[in-house]
Amino acid sequence: MAHPRHARRRRAALLALATAASAAAAVAPSTVAEAAPPAASRSAVVSGSARFEVLSPTLVRTEYAGDAKFVDAATFNAIGRDTFRSPAFTTTTQDGWLVLDTGALTLRYKVDSGAFTDQNLVVRLKAGPQQVEGHPWSGHTTAVCGFGVLCEGEDLTLQGFGTATDHTGFTGTGFAAGFEGQGNSLSFQVTPPAAGNYVLDLRYANGLSTARTLTLSVDGSSARQVPLPPTGGWDSWSVLPFDLQLAAGPHTVTLAHTAADTGQLNVDSLAVLPTGASYPEPVSLCTFGALCEAESLGLHGRMHLATDHAGYTGKGFAAGFEGVGDDITFSVDAAAAGDYQLTARYARGFSGRR
Repeated sequence: MAHPRHARRRRAALLALATAASAAAAVAPSTVAEAAPPAASRSAVVSGSARFEVLSPTLVRTEYAGDAKFVDAATFNAIGRDTFRSPAFTTTTQDGWLVLDTGALTLRYKVDSGAFTDQNLVVRLKAGPQQVEGHPWSGHTTAVCGFGVLCEGEDLTLQGFGTATDHTGFTGTGFAAGFEGQGNSLSFQVTPPAAGNYVLDLRYANGLSTARTLTLSVDGSSARQVPLPPTGGWDSWSVLPFDLQLAAGPHTVTLAHTAADTGQLNVDSLAVLPTGASYPEPVSLCTFGALCEAESLGLHGRMHLATDHAGYTGKGFAAGFEGVGDDITFSVDAAAAGDYQLTARYARGFSGRR
């Protein structure tokens, strides 16, 4: 990516071919400063909130800005790009994909699909006789939370802190733990069905005696401090709603511990919902015919992720089934109506029937 001189919330990246023998490469994306709308450029292609600057037949600068205010500031690894000679290229739209072709490189972006991910931006080129495909934004994207569904905090994008399992009552495989340091943040991308007023329901625990605060923002702006009252203990969870006004299209929602916040709380899960909707139950999908890790499915009651026995696969195993109400739930899409077999890999350390 072209690294800007100042940092804030815009994201841009450079896709390049270093030698004829190399593969499609992308320098890691960074956050860049907000700037005035870009000047007209013969080498720039704009698709909704995405812009692509063709700097050479094998060098493309990619940028996504939710408000379409693109950045023209200087960058560290494409010095003087305004003086680059504009290369020849073509653009077409095929089956909902923008296709940019320089003859040496083909870039495909799924129109109106939001910020760049490893699924909606693909680059193809030849490295010698071999055709190479690259996904430049793989590993540099914000986790997606589907509209109207429960999303586990530990599966979202966490900055500066991690997850834990040392309190009971959480769903999924754990919870986003702490928000203890300035700069700690939780982010996710959500796409509402239309512009309107919605609600962010947050399931959290605050075991301290006073309300704690975080800062809630959408697409890096409209930041406001939100209070989270005590829940009665670290094993007690409450759901608190926060109003969100969202335009049509994808948005990045962030909860952060800023210099003005107190932090120090845990987030189990969240959901973006229509106003007045009930908080959804955890639902986990097990792909038909595939092996699914039990600890990643819906765990209820005293069921929890554990790692204190050897031989498991995945992150651990689902431990519990100690009493009434303990269960594991998941959804599955069968290939057709019929009778099927559920096979479970389990361990039982007791003698006798269980």
